[in-house]
Amino acid sequence: MSIFKTLTIFVAIIFVGSTIFSTAKEVREDDYSSSEPSAEVVKQEVKEKRKFDYNKTYGPSPVFTIGGGGSFSPGGWGLTTRLDLPYKDDLYIGPVVQFAKGDDETLMGVTGNVKKLLPSTDAKIVPSIEAGLGVLIDDTKNDNDDNSSSMLTVIGAGVDYVLSDNVSVGAHGYINNSFDLGHKEFFFTALVGLNIRLY
Repeated sequence: MSIFKTLTIFVAIIFVGSTIFSTAKEVREDDYSSSEPSAEVVKQEVKEKRKFDYNKTYGPSPVFTIGGGGSFSPGGWGLTTRLDLPYKDDLYIGPVVQFAKGDDETLMGVTGNVKKLLPSTDAKIVPSIEAGLGVLIDDTKNDNDDNSSSMLTVIGAGVDYVLSDNVSVGAHGYINNSFDLGHKEFFFTALVGLNIRLY
């Protein structure tokens, strides 16, 4: 009789112990699975990382640019300076001055541009497009004696590379087209500039 009781107690202990062990194992597995992100969550995080927002990363700030490069029609060299002011989301507005000098003609354009930052997968690469409207001053013979002025439209595109939180460099191309009743001018500028965030 004592042997029967001993076996019964032994079996009961094994049953209770196995139940406790299996329950603890399930709890551990649940904790582990909940701590590990699912494949869908990982994919979503990767997708979100690929989207880069310039303003969220660096903060909206006025950007001053000065640069130079080449001009075509007239063929020669060109200078530019501009001030981009944050307007809304990825839009910047501000004045742009272009100066192009060739052998027999000098052009200076002053426009107000709207610049749109484009999506990028790299926090250091910032592509953009822009358009503007303003006035063109044309010195046809480089003698400052027969200057003429006309309305100027400009479209451009380029990319900037961020060196630090406050400094970047960029390369941009502009198609400039002026028109007036008695005068038309079309020229292209390719410019490289240094961009400085003012705060």
